[in-house]
Amino acid sequence: MLSVLILTIVISMLFSVSCFCMNDYGIENLRVKIGEIELTVELDSAYLNDFANASVYVVLPQVFSNFGDDDVQYLKKVEGKPGSYAGKIRTDVTSKFGVVVVDKNGYLLTARLALRQGKPLNLKMSPKNDPELPIEYKGVDEEDIVDINDGKPFLYTNHPMYQTTPLVPGTEYPGWNALVDYQQNTLWPSMVEAASKSCDIKPWVLNSMKMLFSSGWLLQHKETVKKFYKVEGEEPPVEAYTFLNEIDYSDIMLMQTPSYNMLRSFLNRFLALESFGIPAIGDTDIEEWREKAEVQLKKVIDKPTPLMLDLLSGVSYIRQLELDGKPLTEVQKRNIAAYYKDDIGKLVLEADSVLRASYGRELYDDKTSERINLEEYIAERFPGKPVVVDCWESWCGPCLKAIFELRERKLHEKYPDVVFLYVCSTSSEERGLRKYIPEIKGEHLKIDRETTGADMYDIYGREGSPFYIFFDRDHKVVDKMTGFPGVEHYESLLKQISSTVD
Repeated sequence: MLSVLILTIVISMLFSVSCFCMNDYGIENLRVKIGEIELTVELDSAYLNDFANASVYVVLPQVFSNFGDDDVQYLKKVEGKPGSYAGKIRTDVTSKFGVVVVDKNGYLLTARLALRQGKPLNLKMSPKNDPELPIEYKGVDEEDIVDINDGKPFLYTNHPMYQTTPLVPGTEYPGWNALVDYQQNTLWPSMVEAASKSCDIKPWVLNSMKMLFSSGWLLQHKETVKKFYKVEGEEPPVEAYTFLNEIDYSDIMLMQTPSYNMLRSFLNRFLALESFGIPAIGDTDIEEWREKAEVQLKKVIDKPTPLMLDLLSGVSYIRQLELDGKPLTEVQKRNIAAYYKDDIGKLVLEADSVLRASYGRELYDDKTSERINLEEYIAERFPGKPVVVDCWESWCGPCLKAIFELRERKLHEKYPDVVFLYVCSTSSEERGLRKYIPEIKGEHLKIDRETTGADMYDIYGREGSPFYIFFDRDHKVVDKMTGFPGVEHYESLLKQISSTVD
């Protein structure tokens, strides 16, 4: 069931891209700007039994989010109107593609929408006798609904299971020349051919596929060599990446992102690879830094656009915050305030605030250097208290979705005697932990993946993430499970271990 649920969510996200090409879509003012959309979702009465007390949320990419690390925003029930949910959805681009999800314990209704700042949407979802699209959407314009079929090409770009052409040539590393040539002239054409069989590829979808292919394959040369050939490969010179000049870097193409974001991952590779020679921005004046970056990019890209360079400078700041863990300096703040005319600077400053909120504080109890017994740890730290252990990782989408769905129910307040212990491992990057832990109320423990983490698989039968263990006040296991069981079942177990009386 869990694998089906995860696959359903992944497919839903991958398919959620626009079917509109440049002339169809009203984006003359498309730009980076923080704003809100008022959204109401109404379920037809035919859905009320199956989706009673469902969670309704919107998934959409953020300009500086990592690939697959999309923002999830929940709508609230409208009192007195069964099946009606409403809320204000924050976006950071004037027009954004997103996915509305009605979720009842893994059973999903989804709608793929174009969300435009200043344009309220009242979405009504009704059943329809159509095996391809069994849901009818009312209350929105035709241009607001996204065609599911136009997302299929992305499957052939990023998922090996859809490939018929070998991902690399041969079993021995042929050198960077042969591998790059194979990727650009054999692998990429085969991906496009396979994707074209599923549906026509719209121009901007094809352009996004090129960015995804570049960041996931071409610009990951050393990682690819190590993964497939088990050897250390040399980094190709920047001039090898001629494929990058085939990408359209115009504003509309950069800003039209699907419901998962590859833009930051793509731009990040230019800064991560030494062959491009682009320095970290540091305290350098932004205009001066852009000029240096442009010189380096022109070795392989004919016309780097102003927006591309602005976004690249923003990503350089974000790398400092998330990878190096260093807050912005006062000089950097002044540079940001003086330069950016859109809200790129505001997004960077927000990321700085998130880092500072966790800076200098102990995010978790660090037990990564020792092998611990979980039950002994709980007995020592939380004597006489019921404990819920939530094993999660910062990279685990289903983990985060469950955590934030439970947060909406305010269960920490409802069951104050229960300890909520969140356990992550060394597989989680620090930047992700700094981002999420301040938002997760409870106790936090970090363990070594290979020792204590392996023990949890052996002792408790853990099969993946998220994984939950419910201990009563005597620290006896009441229940355990892999995969989020749904809010109702989760809370029923809380009632079993808690002494709190409703």
